Amino acid sequence: MTDNKIQKGRDWSFIIYPESAPKNWRDILDDTHMRWVESPLHDKDVNPDGEKKKPHRHILLSSDGPITYQAVQKIIKPLNAPIPQKVGSSRGMVRYFIHMDNPEKYQYSIDEIVGHSGADVASYFEMTATNRLTVMKDMVQYIYDNDVMNYADFLITCIEKSDDWFSVAINHNTLAINKMIDGVWRLKHQDNWEKKKD
Repeated sequence: MTDNKIQKGRDWSFIIYPESAPKNWRDILDDTHMRWVESPLHDKDVNPDGEKKKPHRHILLSSDGPITYQAVQKIIKPLNAPIPQKVGSSRGMVRYFIHMDNPEKYQYSIDEIVGHSGADVASYFEMTATNRLTVMKDMVQYIYDNDVMNYADFLITCIEKSDDWFSVAINHNTLAINKMIDGVWRLKHQDNWEKKKD
């Protein structure tokens, strides 16, 4: 506990138990004008022994600069919340809100995560450079294997495949995708086109 008191951090997490929090707990946090993110109600979590946990919400409180444990403790005191914890990765924390990286746990819906005071929930789920590279490889292979003829058709395929494909197609590597489509067309159709010209 002594170590906790001297800690500083930009991101802190704590738990809200609806049964003990005041009805206006969200207003209390909104009044800080700090960004904060609210998890879905965790009402299906179980302990290792199979016993059901008390319903609760995870909260991520974010500041533009480091704030002390004492400052966070003062903010959450009216909420009757347990001790706050400094967060090493806000992205990892928000992903934990739905157990995204814990398939053995109940999977909550990303649509139930709520950002407050300017917190952008989608930013916590943006693809990493490695993810984008993997998606791009899959897309290139798809274009080649399926003889994709134009970018417009490919965008419709991306919409049908996944949000990640669509994001990569319109926000990253658009030129490379167009060149790939053009290159595949030339490899597979140029001979026929040149024969028709003659």
